[in-house]
Amino acid sequence: MRSPMDENTFMNFYKNTVLGYSNNLQRHICRSLEEQHRITFEEQRNLLDPDKIIYFESKKDLRGILSQTTINKDFIGFYEHWEFVKLYKYSVPLFYQTDSYENLIDILTKCGITEFKETSFTPEFILNTSLQDAKPIYLAEQDRIFIKFILQKTYFTSDSFEQTDYRYPIVLYFDLPNHCLEIRYDAIKYTEAFDSEIYEKLVASCIDWIKKELGLSLYTCEHTDAIKIVNDKQNEDVKMYKQMMQMSSGGAAELTAAEGSDYVLPFIGEIRELIDENEDLFNEATEIKQLLTQYLNDKEATASYPYIYVKWVKPVESQSYIVKITFDYLSRRYTLLQHITGGCKDLGMERMNDAIKYLCESGSFVKGEKI
Repeated sequence: MRSPMDENTFMNFYKNTVLGYSNNLQRHICRSLEEQHRITFEEQRNLLDPDKIIYFESKKDLRGILSQTTINKDFIGFYEHWEFVKLYKYSVPLFYQTDSYENLIDILTKCGITEFKETSFTPEFILNTSLQDAKPIYLAEQDRIFIKFILQKTYFTSDSFEQTDYRYPIVLYFDLPNHCLEIRYDAIKYTEAFDSEIYEKLVASCIDWIKKELGLSLYTCEHTDAIKIVNDKQNEDVKMYKQMMQMSSGGAAELTAAEGSDYVLPFIGEIRELIDENEDLFNEATEIKQLLTQYLNDKEATASYPYIYVKWVKPVESQSYIVKITFDYLSRRYTLLQHITGGCKDLGMERMNDAIKYLCESGSFVKGEKI
């Protein structure tokens, strides 16, 4: 355990972290601050409660707003909560076994893990560099629990090559009804001594911590029927968007569904659809139908699908989002979800929660072998 750092140094970690986000994410934070009445762009409103509401002249001054609020102790609770509920780029889903929501809360309490309360949160001004040394906190909501670790990391700025310290959160998200958990994390910023196995080590450390500290039994995420279930034409809200197919002959291709179509992917999907649409003709030529069907079955059985892109289609296109699912990730043992930002305006956790809920409840992901 490291010694506490001085307050200014600790607060600058918040500032460096947030200023390293994309403009879209910074804009999203500023909107949240305004919606929660923590900042205002109306001078008269600021006069009503100047101690709690900070006035800014322009919404366009993202860096000014974030620079001022991240080093203000009154906003520590806001930014700590934001790290629980933000959109993360990656997540590794697993299944776990426990009796109940209350049982998991009891385990966390016995382990000495503190519950996060935004209005009363006081940091210890300590940031460790390894997950084993980090002291997590948890956030409890109905049917879900978050455990958050914060590590300190450093990257070099592209222009001056100066070292910049930043916060690196890792969140364990427990979906209680489905007995599923996700290890959520972002990309690590580039350093000269970048470890190519850093994510594998991160996931392994999280798994070891859950088993050792919480005493939970963990299971892999089995995805045998994922492609079949996502491709079900009866489901209009979740569609296959793109997939990589590797043939047994060694060839490979990334197949993309056309926008506005029924998202049946070529060429296997199209041939099967052709057979279904011309059932009477193919029934008159049973040998040809059998040969084609056998060919398609063989291709599906011998091909592998390293990854697929799945699109959650919303009535408003800017709310639609895409998740890349990589199978047999990290030594071919785990599944990886990559949440694509793209043009989606939803940069919070709900799209992550909805995705893992669908994948579990639809049977795309099921409990696999014990880890």
